[in-house]
Amino acid sequence: MKNYRLLFLLLFSSSTLLFAQNNSSSQVSVEKNIFGVQTGLFGAWAYNETKLSAKIALRSELGLNLGIFGGNFYPKTGYILYPTVSLEPRLYYNLDRRVKLNKNIDYNSGNYFGLKTTYGSDLFSISNYNLIVNNHITIVPKYGIRRSFAKNFEFEFSAGIGYGYNLDLKTSDTVLDLGFRIGYRF
Repeated sequence: MKNYRLLFLLLFSSSTLLFAQNNSSSQVSVEKNIFGVQTGLFGAWAYNETKLSAKIALRSELGLNLGIFGGNFYPKTGYILYPTVSLEPRLYYNLDRRVKLNKNIDYNSGNYFGLKTTYGSDLFSISNYNLIVNNHITIVPKYGIRRSFAKNFEFEFSAGIGYGYNLDLKTSDTVLDLGFRIGYRF
């Protein structure tokens, strides 16, 4: 009789453990809403990331992109800051694996694939030369890594090659998007 009780207890506890594991893996998900600011080598941005599904978030972003130029045509190195607006759906594909390895997934810490669409405007620009920024749109598929550290800080690295279209000149070109950003979440 004792063996049956022990067997029943083992079966019951193992089924409870299996049920608990299934629930925890189904709860692996991106954050519902994240707001923050980031700065990098080529500008500063304010962003919001909103959950669309368990693994997909939509990132919206307002920023000032930085361009640096120089050469034979300019007596000194120039810079220009111009406003941009971006939308980027992101697929965080390795959240389950990170949980299995006991790694942090807080605030969407993980690797992602994104499709970044950006509109750059001539609304205003800040430069040490009198330059005009042409209105343009870029669409760049990219791969990125996002990690959270400390309490409210994060860093991201992303890279992609895509398509750019100049709305004023009606021309297109290939666009390289490299980014390294450090940010603060609110």
